[in-house]
Amino acid sequence: MNYAERRANVVRQMRAQKVHALLVSNPTNVYYLTGFKSSNASLVMTGSDAALLTDFRYEAMLRAHVATQRLTPIIMEDGLAKALGAYCQQHRIRTLAYEADYLTVSLLQTLQRKAGRLAWTPAKNWIGPVRDCKEPAELAEMRRAITIAQQAFLAIKPGQWIGLTELAAAELLEGKMREIGRASGLHAERSFDSIVACGAHAAEPHHHCDETVIPRATMLKIDWGVRVNDYCSDLTRTLFLGTPTQEFRDIYAIVLRAQRAAIAAVRPGVPLCEVDAAARAVITKAGFGDKFGHNTGHGIGLQVHEGSGPQKRSTAMAKPGMVITIEPGIYLPEWGGVRIEDMVLVTDTGRRVLTSVPK
Repeated sequence: MNYAERRANVVRQMRAQKVHALLVSNPTNVYYLTGFKSSNASLVMTGSDAALLTDFRYEAMLRAHVATQRLTPIIMEDGLAKALGAYCQQHRIRTLAYEADYLTVSLLQTLQRKAGRLAWTPAKNWIGPVRDCKEPAELAEMRRAITIAQQAFLAIKPGQWIGLTELAAAELLEGKMREIGRASGLHAERSFDSIVACGAHAAEPHHHCDETVIPRATMLKIDWGVRVNDYCSDLTRTLFLGTPTQEFRDIYAIVLRAQRAAIAAVRPGVPLCEVDAAARAVITKAGFGDKFGHNTGHGIGLQVHEGSGPQKRSTAMAKPGMVITIEPGIYLPEWGGVRIEDMVLVTDTGRRVLTSVPK
């Protein structure tokens, strides 16, 4: 991962807005920009320097890390405010941008009181657009996460779900993820709490698994993902255990058409709201517009939900290197619901569906 180039891309956006210094507090953004992971780290970036601040617990890790990175190491001996104030004074920083969508009000107030005479300004979304477009090394990790997720799912025969509780079914699937990861020499863990929802529970988009036993002749919605080397996968499939009812067939067909329409709309330069609209139009035309209440998808990478995605109110454009999910659904209370989700890479000329579990 080229952390220096990532930081340079963010600094270029800062300079375009005539901002000279940025405090990065979000741990995921600190990791993305430095490769350093801890429970207490901050990053200050200027046009000429980047300082990584942490406490004494991580001193050895920090010294070893900065030896291979162009970073100034700072051990906070008396908290962030004092260390930050000293750094800003040394580098003559008078105005400091901060991540308003992450930094708490109480911490900001503490920094304003104790970090010296600094003007504080909310940062624009400079890091998100850089994270949106995945590097080849990031895509490689995401493909590993996809492969393990798919192999784990396919290792469970449809009949094996029957008779398990939803919780036991989720545990079975997650156990397969870990097992297949170990066999590949990788540490694989779930990227979020797996969703296993049978029957009417499938009407809840984010159902919490419980002790309900999965019977025969029912629908089963499974939403799962794997995290490998910090990168995530996310898929959803809706099964019918037995002979599907005609109503299930009809609704499934509508959702599948909606997903295909959204995937077909993905290409560089297309507003992501239009990708959402492509799926929504199919479902609305079929008479279920009010039964599709969530966005068509989201960005994915270091976090399951990150950056830009196909959403109603998105102002972002699809760009090469973006990885998004496409996951329309129809949810009918007391009956159930169908959602189909795949991960899609925006390429230079169109799109590539990264996931391949049969639908």
